[in-house]
Amino acid sequence: MTVAETLSFARAAEMLHVTQPAVTQQIHALESELKLQLFRRTTRTVELTQEGLLFLGDAKAMLEIFERAKRRAECSVADTREPFVIGCHSNNDILYLARTLRQMKLRFPSLYPVFRVIPFQHLYQRLSEETVDVVIAFREGGLKKTIHYQELIKIPLVGLGAPDSSLAQKSELSLGDLKQEPLIVLEPQKCPEEYRKLLHHLLGDRSPMDVYFCGAAEMAVTLARAGYGIAVLPGLFQSRSQSLLYLPVVDAEPISYGVYYKTQAGHPLRKAFLKGIKEAVADFAMP
Repeated sequence: MTVAETLSFARAAEMLHVTQPAVTQQIHALESELKLQLFRRTTRTVELTQEGLLFLGDAKAMLEIFERAKRRAECSVADTREPFVIGCHSNNDILYLARTLRQMKLRFPSLYPVFRVIPFQHLYQRLSEETVDVVIAFREGGLKKTIHYQELIKIPLVGLGAPDSSLAQKSELSLGDLKQEPLIVLEPQKCPEEYRKLLHHLLGDRSPMDVYFCGAAEMAVTLARAGYGIAVLPGLFQSRSQSLLYLPVVDAEPISYGVYYKTQAGHPLRKAFLKGIKEAVADFAMP
């Protein structure tokens, strides 16, 4: 973790108060055990490989578990709260959970909600291992049959733009309208499968000069406000305001959004969460 943060074996050794050869030996031992190359080294630079980036999430999770266990062992008073771990792709996914968690707290006074914001490629691994109880996310294909999905809502796509946009006189958009505008979209590797299909249709032979890719919805909204183009996003969490056009994309298929879980059997907290979440999402969604 320290080498990944500093991208320097020498700096990592200094921070860990060990010699640089000791750090190098430990990394070699870890790579040998994993049968992966975690770092790409030259005489001047150190960078993470793709395999190293993927392992970084696992390494963080292992350290979190270790630190949590260490704190519990050191604490003289036992923590009797019952953790309930909610996985999601971004902070936006937890905005509407307050009512459901309030209802659960009344029924389970010792409830301890824990949120994990984890990249797409790691969420379902955590679910399979049951290191998270539920995952709130858009529907994806190719998951194991042991993982269940409960749809909460179909989310329409919307176009967001500055009030002085050329589309300001419209009350709704078509995909044809969007082909004439600079677009602000989410990075394909960080968005749901159905959204990626829409991007393939929209971007087609479009010039790269007319497309802005963003790592999160908040970034896309900021660029839309600044007049860089029309942000095309799932509309559940995009609030309306006078500083932003909010235009439904009428001929785009809505995207399924819901909750993943491994099993409800023997897990009363999961049952209670799944029971309360659908109504909460429906009330929170924009009309």
